[in-house]
Amino acid sequence: ESENLESFTSAVIALFVAVILMYGLLVFLYDSYLQPALVFSAVPLAFPGLFPGLFLTDNAISFFVMLGLIGLVGIVVNNSIMLLDFINHARKEGKGIADSAAQAVRIRFRPILTTSTTTIAGLFPLAISDPFWEGLSYSIIFGLISSSILVLLVFPAYYAVVEKVRL
Repeated sequence: ESENLESFTSAVIALFVAVILMYGLLVFLYDSYLQPALVFSAVPLAFPGLFPGLFLTDNAISFFVMLGLIGLVGIVVNNSIMLLDFINHARKEGKGIADSAAQAVRIRFRPILTTSTTTIAGLFPLAISDPFWEGLSYSIIFGLISSSILVLLVFPAYYAVVEKVRL
């Protein structure tokens, strides 16, 4: 049991290190502290699907769930970066906040949904065939379902609020 606790603790530390490294990289790339924070504001959008999904599949928080959560954070961040990048480009072309956000969702809707769906389809057989990987698979599957939908619906509103406050 102490080995399990040690593994779980190391997974939590790895999650925090991964988030700090990703944030630092995004600060460097965007030359901003606010936009990377906006990107990471999408991570909690995975939780409305993640925790009920783990409960429904009878999976407790474990080392493998934490590994899945680390992967999930990366995927959610990628989805929000795709939207943010398109919004920023539209803004540089002179479009307003609402128009830029709407255009980004229109253009990136299919790629975000497609990549999320293929990831879920790839993980589902693993989730139902091997109990060893079940926690990891279901944490990504349910978190990805929730975050994909909510990133497309909520992230543009986050962006608009942050930009209006910033200006």
